[in-house]
Amino acid sequence: MRVLYLTANPNLGSTARTLQAWLLLGHKSGLEAYVGVQKHGALTDWLETHRIPYQVNPMPWFDKKNPFKSLRQACKLARWARRAKVDLVHCNEHDVYPFGIFVARLTRCPIVCHVRFEIAEGFCRWAFGKWKQPDALLWTSQQQRYDCAAAINGNVAQDRQRVIHLGLDLTKFGKCHETREATRKQWGIRPNEIVLGNASALRPVKRIEDFVELVRLLSQRWPEVVGVLAGPVIPGDEGYRDTILQQIERAALGRQFRWLGNMDHIEPFHHAVDIYVSTSAYETFGMSVCEAMACRRPVVAYRGGSVHEVVGDAGLIVETGDLPALAAALKGLVRCPERCEELGQLGQQRVAEHFNAANSLRQVMRLYESILADRPFKGGPQLSTNFSP
Repeated sequence: MRVLYLTANPNLGSTARTLQAWLLLGHKSGLEAYVGVQKHGALTDWLETHRIPYQVNPMPWFDKKNPFKSLRQACKLARWARRAKVDLVHCNEHDVYPFGIFVARLTRCPIVCHVRFEIAEGFCRWAFGKWKQPDALLWTSQQQRYDCAAAINGNVAQDRQRVIHLGLDLTKFGKCHETREATRKQWGIRPNEIVLGNASALRPVKRIEDFVELVRLLSQRWPEVVGVLAGPVIPGDEGYRDTILQQIERAALGRQFRWLGNMDHIEPFHHAVDIYVSTSAYETFGMSVCEAMACRRPVVAYRGGSVHEVVGDAGLIVETGDLPALAAALKGLVRCPERCEELGQLGQQRVAEHFNAANSLRQVMRLYESILADRPFKGGPQLSTNFSP
């Protein structure tokens, strides 16, 4: 079976993480992947390294004032897909679906759309209404599906909707324990220091100000507590970055807080921290939390939309915005390495059981087969799902 994946993410983190695992695992099971990427970046470098065919295409949304701009690019990608004899189009993010639907129609292929964020009713009507309804709409969590239920109602039939959790390939991710000491040395961490980590983009919804304040509060009692933040600045949110930097300066945290900027290769970060903290107000999945759990890091987090669904009973969850409760939960771990180790093991086990990319790929492959079974003229060979996670 040949599948064309479309993605707006040029980097290796976030929505690309599970896609990378699917591409590698699927290749062993007869899934031949082709990838459309909006622009060059770390992901295209990775695709070249793994010899996965791809095309860079801006994927512009259809505009009635200038329809040929979108149609021209859709035709270009559709010609490539037809030459590759693609059987199905899979939009890795819903942002590319308004473009992907034209590629699917031009190639006469069914189309699957993965919803990665919370979506509004207006977008649903415009993107999925009438003839543009996808053959399958995938949610990343039960909480996300519940939160978007009103917006999607009447636009995509219930029987076309599925919850397929994102996941990690645990044969490749969570293994580089040996990088811990070198990474901590690079950060200037002293042997007795306890590192609290947070990996997220600098956006208001991530409530980075709460993480900074948390480090300030705990370091007053335990000077060995250090906070590290990994994440890029999102264009348009530069003002928020400036606010956070000013907060760090006013708190006079000095070497007790480090902002590391964007990190495409995030696994060494997770191995280097002692406790992972999520202060996000809302996530439709929480990949950074899942990554920390895969690296056996104990997690303390706000409920944060779907974060509680990922963490389950393998970490400590408090209500979103309750900073005193978050601080209290961390105080119980800072001086208890045994409890940290216990939660770390529980977290890794939970990822293996519930958020394993091999499991999610099996579900996706079965979905592909069921869709193509209704389209025998486009059906390809059946896929094997007997591969090890």
